[in-house]
Amino acid sequence: MKTCLSSALLLAALLLATPSWGAVSSEDVLLKAQAANEDLYSALQSFVCLEQINRYQGRLDGRTAHVVDTVTANLSFENGVEHYSEIRQNGHGRGSISSLAGAWSEGEFGTLLRQTEKLLALQPVSFEAFTDLDGTPAAIYSFDVSEQDSPWDFMVGGHHYRLPFRTDVWISTSTAEILKIARASLSVPPQTRISEVDWAVTLEPVALNDKQWLLPKTGAYAVLYQQSNRREWNVMNFSNYRRYGAEVALRFEGAQ
Repeated sequence: MKTCLSSALLLAALLLATPSWGAVSSEDVLLKAQAANEDLYSALQSFVCLEQINRYQGRLDGRTAHVVDTVTANLSFENGVEHYSEIRQNGHGRGSISSLAGAWSEGEFGTLLRQTEKLLALQPVSFEAFTDLDGTPAAIYSFDVSEQDSPWDFMVGGHHYRLPFRTDVWISTSTAEILKIARASLSVPPQTRISEVDWAVTLEPVALNDKQWLLPKTGAYAVLYQQSNRREWNVMNFSNYRRYGAEVALRFEGAQ
């Protein structure tokens, strides 16, 4: 039999067990997070941006790191799915992100946020600490997801695996918005020869039309091979944000 604490029961448990930071308590932040991030997730579907992915390979200690390539793409988030267009690898056109050899990932812009927001409401959540994230007061929460419940589709050599993982989430103590998500799996099927997979995204304020929006700013994706002492990792940056209807003009052939 599988059991799971409801959000209400979880908050009651946190009320008895977790500390406060000044006038802010960890259970208050978590209680407000679901509503705050529902708006954040919805807002993502109004934007298009440029994503740049710098890909690296090297030893686990990082001493022999070298650049593999640079990938760029126009990125939008429509109906809960990332859409990539004008994909270029070192300036050469490519049909899709998934056609790239080596380590690649899709989902940093909105899918990771959507999955995390949903799992925060469903999974037993632990409060870890109050902290500052780049000067912003935040509370860190964590939760674990089993292989059975995992939404993480991991593909190696054409084979798909559902990875169990642990997620750490940094949530603003003032706005209850998600500031950073870090997901890690140490239970990768042994036949892949992969010892660990890490995936993260950080959100930061972006000013557009005299208003600030909290949007993905940077991302990171890493695959570690402990036995062969090597790793592959990607560093992602999101920039040049435009809003649909405000800064993106759509033209149709034959339109007057």
